[in-house]
Amino acid sequence: MPFTKVDEKGRMILPNEIRRKMDISPGDEFAVDELGSDTIILKKVDVRAMIRDAIRHAKDIDLDKLEAEMEEEGNRVARKMHKILD
Repeated sequence: MPFTKVDEKGRMILPNEIRRKMDISPGDEFAVDELGSDTIILKKVDVRAMIRDAIRHAKDIDLDKLEAEMEEEGNRVARKMHKILD
């Protein structure tokens, strides 16, 4: 297992072997999360593809249906909060 150090700006260099194996290039983006008290995980993500996918799915949304569902849910919550029977 290769080792690396964090510099004064909080950066670390990924070992070349890992960069080649994962096809990591300058500008690639990663999600970072804490897995435990002394473990972090990095996941290579394609933010542009995620945005394209979200836009594609958003185009399929029926806004009239969504509005009706939101109104129905709001009314349900209000009835529950104010203890109004159906």
